[in-house]
Amino acid sequence: MPEIETEVSGPDASSVKAKPEPASLDNRIVCFAAMGFILRLTQKAFWAIMLFAFVAAVLAGFNDLPKYPIFNKFVVLERSVETPVLEALRRSVPTNFRGSNVAAGILFGFVFVFSFFFGIWGDGLIARAAELRVLREMRKEEIKAVSGTAPPQAEVKLGRKDLLEIYARTKKSLEEHKVKMAFLSIDVVNSTGMKAGEEPGIAERDFRHYKRLVVRALSANNVLKSAWTPDGVMAGFKSVPEAVSAAQTVIADLKKFNSEVKTIKAEFAVRAGINAGEVFCDETTPMAEMTDMVIDIAGHMQKYGCVNGIAIPKSVIEPLLGEFRFADAARVVDKLPVYEWKPEAAPRA
Repeated sequence: MPEIETEVSGPDASSVKAKPEPASLDNRIVCFAAMGFILRLTQKAFWAIMLFAFVAAVLAGFNDLPKYPIFNKFVVLERSVETPVLEALRRSVPTNFRGSNVAAGILFGFVFVFSFFFGIWGDGLIARAAELRVLREMRKEEIKAVSGTAPPQAEVKLGRKDLLEIYARTKKSLEEHKVKMAFLSIDVVNSTGMKAGEEPGIAERDFRHYKRLVVRALSANNVLKSAWTPDGVMAGFKSVPEAVSAAQTVIADLKKFNSEVKTIKAEFAVRAGINAGEVFCDETTPMAEMTDMVIDIAGHMQKYGCVNGIAIPKSVIEPLLGEFRFADAARVVDKLPVYEWKPEAAPRA
């Protein structure tokens, strides 16, 4: 089955292009995830080495160390590893600074710098793998939309008894798939107006980077599934705190995004809405195919929310007010009192 790449040039327009290598995306996901894991593992190994050297240096300062064989062996072991490394370092780079031997400091600096960058690179690769997983799911949904549904089966007439039996079994199966989930809806404020008068390629680039920002925030908060409209997303989580944290991360990251990443004139701003409740769902159901009033209300909370803020029903956030700073918004959506979170005073659009 070919991969599908979608490029959005307007609110209601999209073009679909088939790619010839269906396995390439899976290979990239595995490669990025494996490299990220190795780099993060290497970073932790460097941390262990620094801790090992630090503890040994502290123990070596005790005059009565020989009385304690275990600690003495620990220091001897550390020196047996450190000494040849320092000798090799002295042969490779200058280590005498104003009469002082700074080889140990240089070695510590190298290890610290490498561990720092390995951590950054590892996190970046793992985040990229998470982005590609979301992209893979989006492409699967697009493939279904392009290829259509399975051909209709032959019509079979069933009696009332058979229909009742099927109904009972179906109802029982649906109840087994009823789970508690939290849904987050995020959309860019006036996205069409932002693109007006801009070079189409530049606007497309900025919105592509914005989507990556959102995907990183969703992945960092354990998103279960998501579905994109041209510039908005609906995402499902196991819990309300994860949904709130994801929305807060997106809003917080927009400040740096607007100042350092985006190139169009208009600044990116979003509305976010959250709702939670029991829905019929299993792991195989794509977000785009889920339909429930719980999800609809999340979308309505977003639609009537404030700019760069999060709107949520009072009944959903009330048990968590000790954890999250939400305030009464003094309005009602879908007959539900609304509470809102804002990082600071945000204008209503």
